[in-house]
Amino acid sequence: MQFNFTLINIQHIRELRFSIDLSLNTLMCIVGKNGVGKTTLIRSIKNLTSTDIFSKTASPHIFNPDSEIIYVIDKTEYRFRYNSKLDTIDTKSIIDNQIKEDISVELPIPHGLRFNHFQKLGKIDEALRKCISLHEYSKPTELINFLSKVYNSTRFENLKEVHIKNETYYFILKDDDFYIREDYLSSGEYFVIYLYKLIQRKCKLIAIDEIDISLDASAQVNLINELREFCTKNDINIIFTTHSLALMKTLNDSELYYMENIESMATLEYASYNYVKSILFGFQGWDKYILTEDRVLKNYLEHLISHAGTQIFFRYIIIYIGGGQNVVDLMKRNESDKFLSSPENVISILDGDQQEISYFKNNNRVLFIPFKSVEKQLEHHHNNNELNFKLTVTGAVKKSHKNLHKMIIRERLMTDSEIFSYINDRNKEAVDDFRSRIVSYLTLE
Repeated sequence: MQFNFTLINIQHIRELRFSIDLSLNTLMCIVGKNGVGKTTLIRSIKNLTSTDIFSKTASPHIFNPDSEIIYVIDKTEYRFRYNSKLDTIDTKSIIDNQIKEDISVELPIPHGLRFNHFQKLGKIDEALRKCISLHEYSKPTELINFLSKVYNSTRFENLKEVHIKNETYYFILKDDDFYIREDYLSSGEYFVIYLYKLIQRKCKLIAIDEIDISLDASAQVNLINELREFCTKNDINIIFTTHSLALMKTLNDSELYYMENIESMATLEYASYNYVKSILFGFQGWDKYILTEDRVLKNYLEHLISHAGTQIFFRYIIIYIGGGQNVVDLMKRNESDKFLSSPENVISILDGDQQEISYFKNNNRVLFIPFKSVEKQLEHHHNNNELNFKLTVTGAVKKSHKNLHKMIIRERLMTDSEIFSYINDRNKEAVDDFRSRIVSYLTLE
């Protein structure tokens, strides 16, 4: 199922387009600064199942005569337009019941349905005590495992499940039939149980605003890992918003979206964790690392990437170490100690003349530029009289290529950028192939 909507002229948002493929069964985390429209987006999803959600939970007068939301669900359109008599948006279309059953939305306090569940729990207390005295309950093994993994604890082993008036309730059974109802647990534990109930409904889409409320950092991290498994196992999709860095860090690259609002145009795009960390919190960090030999090679790689004509998704840094073996040694030490990042986020790029050294072979995270080195390639063109100048290079023969490069820069005959462009233009096919490998590493594919 393809779920799309376009929100137009609501509150401070002139336009927002949203789309998700519900056949992917995935997590989608939406982050952004306060006021960009995250809660408005979640309300817009709930509007399909509860058409008075805006009037109940939003500030008054957020609509104007040009306000509308256009939903397209598997090519069927539902259009909500402004109704001046109601001072809100509504539709004459009849929403398919299956769509309503496939969508569940949980808003934050005080509007979330789980906060209205407390009264119901109080009303069934007498029936609950009767079920306990008659031993009419069962052990919810899956939920116990879920809670135990989220909280890394065994304190839920005596959790029980009971059915009263076609509703499912949970409690922890103590000695002498003493019990703790689910609403007497911590707010975080109660929320995780409520979230489990939503998952058991097997809706295709569950949307949760501010999922991290009431959960400590460890529980947030563990919860995401468990939810990812539920998405695959139960064929569901979970959209949520958060401000938690701990939670964001656990997400896969394809699960994190950054929302911003520029001149009332709201956008939603993939974002890397370190990009979000930098934009929202001012912390610097890197998603990808490229280790290389020396400053010239570092500058060459930066030139190559900047002229790729492709938007680079990940925040990256190129670090020159000195000596090909030192470069690869550092990368290999990171595999065990992870002082830079996880191994898949660190590669080495060496001069092409290192390619035949056995120490570097059979390692798909060691790449080689398509010529012996920048300086040697420049020397090749110089010695073949392809440049419009000729220099006499002094110094040791084996270092002549480095001396030539230094002299050209010192005499201002060519800049580094001009040198890089010159050698690339004369090795275009090999350079383009090499560049595509680097861009692939630095972009989300």
